[in-house]
Amino acid sequence: PRMSLSFDQFLSQLSDSGLISTAEITSVIGELPEARQPRDGEQLACELVMQKRLTKFQADQIFAGKGPSLVLGNYVVLDKLGQGGMGIVYKAKHRRMDRIVALKVLSPRIAGRPELTQRFEREVQAAAKLTHPNIVKALDAELDGTRRFLVMEYVDGADLLALVRRCGKLPVRSAIDFTRQAALGLDYAHHQGLVHRDIKPLNLLR
Repeated sequence: PRMSLSFDQFLSQLSDSGLISTAEITSVIGELPEARQPRDGEQLACELVMQKRLTKFQADQIFAGKGPSLVLGNYVVLDKLGQGGMGIVYKAKHRRMDRIVALKVLSPRIAGRPELTQRFEREVQAAAKLTHPNIVKALDAELDGTRRFLVMEYVDGADLLALVRRCGKLPVRSAIDFTRQAALGLDYAHHQGLVHRDIKPLNLLR
């Protein structure tokens, strides 16, 4: 459950996040009729989500006091896509280029362990070498304060695990086609001297 925030508390936390300027929020509120004027943080959040100034994920993070974590360098986090052993993957947008990407952010508990940080750096360097239609592209890697993250191509779809859970067993023709495409990507990676080590439906995106 969300913690309750007053209008001023939510406004302060939203301002601290860097997502929206106070002037923009004031402008939004000023354009609302009297009946829709927000009286508390919940109502303000709902109005901003309805106007697509915030995503639901962003609003939830602000209520949880995690607003500043939504901005990493030039990127604004929009939603959470998944989580693995090394960190969390977010959907994000480049502020100036307006480009949607996926960010793989190294988990804070791993960031303090040099051997795991080095493993993440090796993953970043390995991803940078790969250019193939069946492999998600690595676009950039950055360090924002203590947060390391890999910027990747955003695939607007679902992983195969989610697909099978939602639709049941795949038709044989589709299963063979998906397996073939994954094998083409793996063959290319292997010829670059790289081994994935974690092939599973969750890591195959359609």
